Formats: sequence, C-alpha cells, structure tokens
Amino acid sequence: MQHKFTPLIIATSLFLSVVLTATLQSSEEDGKLGPIDSITLAGSDGDITVKNSDKRISWGEEKTSRIWSIGFMETGKALEQLMKADHFVDVRNDLDEELKEGLDTARGTLDDLMERGRTLEPDDPEGPALRQEWEIAYRNFEQVQQAAVNARGELAAEQMEESYNEVLEAVNVVSDRLNIDMVLRFIPPDSDFEGNSPDAAIMQIRLRTALRLPEGIDITDEVLAELDLEVE
Repeated sequence: MQHKFTPLIIATSLFLSVVLTATLQSSEEDGKLGPIDSITLAGSDGDITVKNSDKRISWGEEKTSRIWSIGFMETGKALEQLMKADHFVDVRNDLDEELKEGLDTARGTLDDLMERGRTLEPDDPEGPALRQEWEIAYRNFEQVQQAAVNARGELAAEQMEESYNEVLEAVNVVSDRLNIDMVLRFIPPDSDFEGNSPDAAIMQIRLRTALRLPEGIDITDEVLAELDLEVE
C-alpha cells in the first residue's frame, strides 16, 4: 500500500511547487512579480530589505531612505505671464499716476526757483536765501523720487510673491495628479542666454540646475495649462 501512495505523494508535491512558483512569478498571468511584502538583497557590507512604504520603494525607516518621484518646472515662464495680468498692470499704472503727481509738484518747485534765480543779479541780496531755498527743495525732490522708487519696488515684490504662490498652488495640483513628490525650479539647459555680460552669463549658468533630464520630467506646460496661461 505504501508503494502505491509514494508516486502520488511525489506527483502532488511537484504540482504544488509549480503552483507556488507560478503564484510568486505572476498572480494573474500578466508577467508581474508578487504580491510580496519585501525583498532582501544580500551584500558584503550587510543585507538590504526593500519594501513598500506609503506607496514608495524604501530600504529603511528614514524618509531619506525612499525613492521619491521628481519633476522640473520653469517658473520664469509662468511668473512672466502672471506679472502681465490686467489686474496687476492696472494697480501699477494707478501707483505711477499717484507718484507722478508728487514728483511733478516737487519738480515744479525746482523749476520755479530756477526761474527766480535767472532774474537775480550776481550780487542780489536775495541770492543766499534763494540758494538755501533751492537746496531744501532739491532735497525734498530727491526724497520724493526715492520714495517713488521704494513704492514701485514694494508693489513689484508683493505682486511677484502673489504670482509665485499661484505657481506653487498649480504645481501642487499638477504634482498630485501626476504622483510627483518633488519639483525643482530650473531653466532648460539648451535655452539661449540673455545679456552679454559675464555676470549675466554666470547667473544663467547657475540657474540651469539640470544639465540633462529625461523626456517627460519637465512639467512646465502642465503647470501653465493649470494656470490658464499660454503654453509655448
């Protein structure tokens, strides 16, 4: 009786081995390996266990021991268009008109003093007082002029920050849609240089953080479309 069951046991064991092997290699006959919890890779300096951590391939418990997907974004293209938006341009024009009134008033005072000075003789006793009045008016003009420069700079900085935040929101939306973990700002390495000075060239070289990148990793067009901006 034992001799009769021996071939059956061997055949059953071989069948189970084939089934288990097929299950490990392809659970649905689609060429996929798994599912398995982890893979341990042996090495001369120690083993590494590769597993799935929050849908990321990892080889340790630290966040830095994971594979993160990456994209690149040419932020300059978006910022340049956003800064030309009508509501931004209108605010800048309104500020220019307001500043122009103050500058015209200060410049008009200087013009009046200059006309008065032309009518005076070299030894006119009103000369010293007029010169003092001119110096005060000129200092006032310089202060008004500097205040105008500061006001324009502050407005430009506010609008640039607002534009940047819009880009950031669009990048987050596109990244969530494309399952991208990290997006780096860059200028394409093959873009033409602007300017003809060494300082400008060095700056543009520094901003080209990627010297080479694979096709499909640049998400600039997707972000521009998300912002309803023109895609080149």
